[in-house]
Amino acid sequence: MKKLAVTIIGWIVSIALIAALAARLDWHTIAAGLVRARWSMLALAAILNIGVVALKALRWQWLMGAAKGPGFPAIFNATMIGLAGNNVMPVRGGDWLKIYLLGKWARTSKAALASITGLDKLFEAMSILVLFGALSFHSTFPEWVQRGTLIVSIVTAVSLAICILLLMHHRKSQRIGSDSAGRISRIASALGSGMEMLSRKHMIAATLILSIISCLAQIGTIILCQKAFGLQLDIWMPAIVFVAINLAIIIPSAPSGVGPFEAAAVLAYTWLGLSPESAFNIALVYHAVQFIPVTAIGAALYFKEISGSKRRKIEREP
Repeated sequence: MKKLAVTIIGWIVSIALIAALAARLDWHTIAAGLVRARWSMLALAAILNIGVVALKALRWQWLMGAAKGPGFPAIFNATMIGLAGNNVMPVRGGDWLKIYLLGKWARTSKAALASITGLDKLFEAMSILVLFGALSFHSTFPEWVQRGTLIVSIVTAVSLAICILLLMHHRKSQRIGSDSAGRISRIASALGSGMEMLSRKHMIAATLILSIISCLAQIGTIILCQKAFGLQLDIWMPAIVFVAINLAIIIPSAPSGVGPFEAAAVLAYTWLGLSPESAFNIALVYHAVQFIPVTAIGAALYFKEISGSKRRKIEREP
């Protein structure tokens, strides 16, 4: 029931934002801009975005190190399938699909993988906050971005504290044994088992650096989308747009963040001086670059996994 309510609210938010944009934009100007777009730049953006997925898969491999996860190809496939699932499933269902697949392939507990998912998002948030801090020395941000970043900072700090407490509880449970522990304590210990990398300072630093590189690669993707429309903007401008988009897609919305994604980009770009039509065109193709190739490849990998599972099941039957 809760998931249904969140899904309905998300669709209402997305439809409302899309309708607000539609009423404001000149669609003839948008169509003319899309016709003139340099599609070679968008192809490069799509390739770079696949590289971003690879960086996220590598981060997952590092986070799963203590859980003895599978090799990089399997994690890359699960990451691609999970992102494709998030693009078409409500309430970020792709994250749970990824947990299911990695649990099946790596024989790792779902609780540990769920905690690794949270840790992965925590490093993503920290890298965006680092980027926000660096940009603050060069430029100001729209007020709604500043407020959103403050909220994310508080949530990130609280989440990090919870992760550390879960790890401490897990280690304590290992020392004293968990046979007599209650159900909640056992669940907390299982969640803490996915936080082991927090005990290795060099891995924390390396993972944060990798996350920042991933953010910079995503900004590079936005730059290529800008170039598709002949726009040469200072690098801090697409960086501000990147931060704004990532704040906006936190709110409930339709799958893939449609609506908040485009609205945030248009608000940020128009605040920087671009026309709403140019801003929307960049947002539209940037979203398409993220959506179409990842969804197509993820769906192909998923159906390949289903086919392989059926074949293996038949081979095991007498």
